[in-house]
Amino acid sequence: MEITSCVLCGNEKAERSGFTHINHKTYDMPIYICPACDRFVIGTFVENELKRDRDKAFRLACVIRERRLRGEEGLWGIFDNNIKIGTRDIDKHLAQAWRVDVLLSEFPTATQIINRALLNLSHLVQHPMDNINPKPGNLAFLLFCPEPNLALQLKFMGQMGVIREINFTPKAAAFNITPAGWKRIEELPKVGRESRQVFIAMWFDSKMDEFYEKGIQSAVKDAGYECKRIDNVEHNNKICDEIVAEIRKSRFVISDFTGQRGGVYFEAGLAMGLGLPVIWLVQKDDVEKLHFDTRQYNHIVYESAEDLKQKLFNRIAATIH
Repeated sequence: MEITSCVLCGNEKAERSGFTHINHKTYDMPIYICPACDRFVIGTFVENELKRDRDKAFRLACVIRERRLRGEEGLWGIFDNNIKIGTRDIDKHLAQAWRVDVLLSEFPTATQIINRALLNLSHLVQHPMDNINPKPGNLAFLLFCPEPNLALQLKFMGQMGVIREINFTPKAAAFNITPAGWKRIEELPKVGRESRQVFIAMWFDSKMDEFYEKGIQSAVKDAGYECKRIDNVEHNNKICDEIVAEIRKSRFVISDFTGQRGGVYFEAGLAMGLGLPVIWLVQKDDVEKLHFDTRQYNHIVYESAEDLKQKLFNRIAATIH
């Protein structure tokens, strides 16, 4: 390992190796260990691109920092948009694997920045009245704001009444989240590890009702989560937009491939692209009909609603943390 700058955040105390060693195997792609971004494997093409495009690297570092704050751990992989995630041997050893375009799509829009920044800051305190003292060089990534604009963004947040600034200099900052700021945080929809929602992708046919109600829904409830099926959501949007929005708000996705519905494949793929865990289900009679691209995943194969409930509950308990 050599000491170098992190290709994402620029931290000068990062370590880099040109090869990744996992489970006695060697992969010809760099691995970084960064004090801020943690451990990640990165495709060589992406690494070279980020060295040229520091704005893109900054946005990726912000999203990575946000995910780490939400408690997502492990060795991650960041690859170019031509890579098919889940088809290579190395993917089996990564906690998460993403394409760059998917991670970049998570960077907040102008109207989302304040809310997402507040959520990040809330993870830095034990008590609501604690002072927040971010480490030097870390605040820009937490606020999704390049360093030259930090003072202005903090001023705006103060004027909005969500933070109370105690001190700010280029080398140090100290402030609190105000009661109004905490109220705003409480009103935001929960995402990632904070979410209790589970998106259910399945065939909406009456013959599946018992398996959903007595199997999936019952297991999810017993595990402490709440099911969200798109056919039960009231909305005025395009259905595809609503699906994307609900999956983004979910902790994980359960995909039942019984009936071989194209939408289920789409929703499972979208969840994987967003880095969400997917639990794969299929009835025993449909196993041989699974598409070869997804057959490699560890499906729960069930015969009855009771069988499904027990196996699904066990899988949630074992894999969702």
